[in-house]
Amino acid sequence: MRFSLVLVFCYFFCFTHIKAQDSVAFTKDFRLYEGLYLGYQDFRYNWPIPKEKIITKINKDQLDFYSKLIEEEFIEYTERDGSITKMKSEQVWGYCQNNIIFINQDKNFYRIPVFGSISNFIGTVEVTNYSPGYDPFMNAPIGSNAQKVREIRQYLFDFYSGEITPFSIDKMEEYLKRDETIYNEYKVLNKKNKKEMATKYIRMYNEKHLVYFPKG
Repeated sequence: MRFSLVLVFCYFFCFTHIKAQDSVAFTKDFRLYEGLYLGYQDFRYNWPIPKEKIITKINKDQLDFYSKLIEEEFIEYTERDGSITKMKSEQVWGYCQNNIIFINQDKNFYRIPVFGSISNFIGTVEVTNYSPGYDPFMNAPIGSNAQKVREIRQYLFDFYSGEITPFSIDKMEEYLKRDETIYNEYKVLNKKNKKEMATKYIRMYNEKHLVYFPKG
């Protein structure tokens, strides 16, 4: 039994020591590299494609360079091995500009206002509403008209898994279960308060569980 406890202690000591050596916490002073994240792993390891390797006629000094770039059908860039590649803009995972992360959700790029282990952000989705038409001669509704409108939706992003999902109380609780104290406080709230106070509990969680990026 004593030997097992020693092994557990050594594991956590070594893990913490290695983490401290090989990674750095994301704080207000941490600077993310600017550029395109082709996939989640590029973001996870803070390794984007920088402006210098993006091949485009768009002026790279413009403040809205990235928003204009992703409006193009394809993005062409130089790979790290020197080869030239292109991919559809809608397949790009996201990008970073001025230490702010923009994430691709349903082919639209949304800003993450407050980034942490759990992040929430607002996006819009296109939905189709059907309303009945009207026959002025019969003074009665006829058929139906389809109207496409955009609705505001809230999303959750889990840093360590890369999962992006529409906000729900169940998903919030699933994430918060990783911290027993915060979860136990959150789960006793009524449904209305759980939704209204979600941002508060995300902030509480993030303050205790910092994001770590590899050094270098």
